[in-house]
Amino acid sequence: MTRVKISAAILLMLVGISVFSSIWVNHSCDAMLSEIDIIHELEGKGDISAAADRARAMNADWESFREKASVMLKYDRLIEIDRLCSRIVFLAENEEDEMTAELAELRDMLEMLKSGETPLLTSVF
Repeated sequence: MTRVKISAAILLMLVGISVFSSIWVNHSCDAMLSEIDIIHELEGKGDISAAADRARAMNADWESFREKASVMLKYDRLIEIDRLCSRIVFLAENEEDEMTAELAELRDMLEMLKSGETPLLTSVF
């Protein structure tokens, strides 16, 4: 009976960690997606300096998230988003025209990361 209790405790612990990590990833991705919307809006208005400041802040948030997420997520999924965040900072600081396309690509990558970590019955079984 002791083995069953230990096994049940380990299983509950793994489920708890999984739920916590999926909620944390979803919350972090939602925050970064809202930052992308703000950057896109500022760029559309022509406020490049504010967009560059927001892009630097979003990149710092991403770096903080990536350090912790690399323990729980496959690092391959994080590399492309890391590249896009760095590129957006460069594009915002240099007032490049490609920024809208890069923001759209970053948005898609973050939404894929978010949906990939959401525990659904179809993704579990």
